[in-house]
Amino acid sequence: MNRRQYLARAGAAGASVGSLTGLAGCLDDLSGSDDTTDDEGDAGSRAGVRALDRTAGDLNKAALVLDELDGLEDPGTVDFDPSEPRDRLVDARDHLETAEAELGDDRAADVDTLRSYADALEGLIDVTATVTDEGLTEDVDDVSAALETESGIEDASATVSDRHAEIADAHERWDETDETIRGIDADRLDELADVPRSDLEEGSTALGEVVTAFETLAGAYDATLGDEGYDALDRGRSHLDEGEYEAARDEFETAESTFSAAHRRLADGTATAPDGLVGYFETAECQTRHLTDAAAAFADAATAAAERDPSATEHRSDAEAALDRVGDCSD
Repeated sequence: MNRRQYLARAGAAGASVGSLTGLAGCLDDLSGSDDTTDDEGDAGSRAGVRALDRTAGDLNKAALVLDELDGLEDPGTVDFDPSEPRDRLVDARDHLETAEAELGDDRAADVDTLRSYADALEGLIDVTATVTDEGLTEDVDDVSAALETESGIEDASATVSDRHAEIADAHERWDETDETIRGIDADRLDELADVPRSDLEEGSTALGEVVTAFETLAGAYDATLGDEGYDALDRGRSHLDEGEYEAARDEFETAESTFSAAHRRLADGTATAPDGLVGYFETAECQTRHLTDAAAAFADAATAAAERDPSATEHRSDAEAALDRVGDCSD
């Protein structure tokens, strides 16, 4: 077969992100064979060369698992078990240690290239495992439901805070991985593993779109439910009920600013979110828009009440109506 026949290129950025790395494999011969060079003075020992070939084979098999993932644009539907590719990576790194010990300095660049390939795949696997965790979208649903019903807010806040931290770590991991990929010697990788670096780059870009979208969504919800968001709104309502109008207005203005910033972040993120996450963005954008309106109306109510203006009652009714509309966002 043609040596490139097994490569299935991923879609470019902005296209469907159904295939992750763009790597598929006719890999049965990549575990190494006895048809290696006999010039051990130039290439090192036959054992070292075989180990290098087997490293490439195991790494390509790990990449194949990623390539066979379908529907990454809707990560909640992807069934990904990272154990198999991680096992392949362990085997590959064992072979690489042998290769490094057996081969001379003239093959050090080859060893370094495959080590970078292994590092890149490990990062892609780790980030993929995070964004395809079926519990992730379930937690987003729970957080959204808490805002709709105004119940379980404290638990929802803790959940989204933990998830946001996890996804932020995954995004940082992706940044490091993407940098590793772009630093790989493309010609040497192609020669050693029959893998165009461009396929890795395209796959990394696709995964980056997903983890970036999740970080935007989780970050917006984390701020919305945090101390300067929903907590500030609650404190403002308590102050309003106690007749502490200036304190109430300050809290409502803080909440309004937080909700508005989260809404803008979501609106910007919706344009680039993968198809399967657009619905989550639209719901969150709707919720933060009504929360912004509610906080602004509550602030007007507090200001009017401080001035003994009878319009305070009307402003408060508007605020409560805006809160009720939060519950309609997922319909």
